Amino acid sequence: MFDIGFWELTVIAVIGLIVLGPERLPVVARTLGTWVGRAKGYVRGLTSELEREVNVEDLRSEVRRTRERIEAGTRDTVDSVRKVDPREANRAPRHTQAPKADATQAGDSANPVADATGEPTEPTGKSEADTRANDNERNA
Repeated sequence: MFDIGFWELTVIAVIGLIVLGPERLPVVARTLGTWVGRAKGYVRGLTSELEREVNVEDLRSEVRRTRERIEAGTRDTVDSVRKVDPREANRAPRHTQAPKADATQAGDSANPVADATGEPTEPTGKSEADTRANDNERNA
């Protein structure tokens, strides 16, 4: 910016000594030094504020990128769920009820292991009331 060397400062000091005189020159030099110090402090504060602002912008962009990655991952997960079962993708989870104790239908028996393996269960020929009575006798 400004290229003021030793000789330029010497010329300014000599002119100031001639114009102001020896008694006022130290007061003017002190005042100029104070103003220059305040200007440097202002520039230093402005520079640090700009650096902080740049850091805040970097953090904001990092948060934005992270949010976009999370949203993309969520979209991918939702898309994969929709591919697996498109009917269930948009439904809210349902509360399941206990299966009925009708042993004549495969998959609704009281034996969840047999239901999971897919093996058909043998109908016992007992009614639901007989099954409950037997259960009550065992639990008594």
